[in-house]
Amino acid sequence: MGTFAQLYYGADNATTRSQVITDQLLDDGYFDPTGYTGATLVRHNGYDPATFAYRYGFSIDQPNVDNGIFQGGFNYSLTRDFEYGDSSFAANSIDQYWIQTDNVIGHTVFDMGFGASKAAIFNSIDHGPLPQEAIESTVYLSNDRVNWTQAVTERVWLEGFYSDTSVVWDGFVYAVGTGTDATFRYASIIWGGPGALQSDGDNEINGVLGFRSYADLVTTTSTPVSSPVPEPETYAMLLAGLGLLGFTARRRKHTPS
Repeated sequence: MGTFAQLYYGADNATTRSQVITDQLLDDGYFDPTGYTGATLVRHNGYDPATFAYRYGFSIDQPNVDNGIFQGGFNYSLTRDFEYGDSSFAANSIDQYWIQTDNVIGHTVFDMGFGASKAAIFNSIDHGPLPQEAIESTVYLSNDRVNWTQAVTERVWLEGFYSDTSVVWDGFVYAVGTGTDATFRYASIIWGGPGALQSDGDNEINGVLGFRSYADLVTTTSTPVSSPVPEPETYAMLLAGLGLLGFTARRRKHTPS
């Protein structure tokens, strides 16, 4: 609790710990993708991901096992599966494939495609401990890819996004926003930085989803709507990448010794 009090309010004390609970900033369950749409990776470490071969990784289902590629690694492979290619393959779906980013703002950019009120960040756990390992990035938001504002972490889902209890690499999911009513179109992710719980020189990003603001829906549709609605591609992507989200059974996170 103290870790998140520090993250949300900049201090760990009885008051801020209580505030975390009061404001319901922690969700002890799985992320619900309803209303979110997949963002597109348009820049990866300063390059166009479709034209520049960059490396991406692959998480394995169990920690510290020999998967025929890399023995003893905690949930991810460093050799053959740490391949070079179109990194949008790994970043544009929420699954076991991930990318790593550098620490330059604006170098790795996801396009929401609309005016978003929040973005959900999905990441992999490559080597404990939790919760630090799950939030080792800082997110910056922009509408023009020139002026960037540090995002505010608004909520954390402690059970991640994958309901299969044998999978331990999916980490937390955390939602960020501007902290105001302002919307954004682009999200830039760097490893470390002031918004990270841990800065160990890398991060593993599965992908990003954007939540379309009500104001953007009203201004871009001919018929007013009463509330944000999920788009069809959200379901297609999540069904393919997230598995069964309907389970409510909790999973025990663990850290290798």
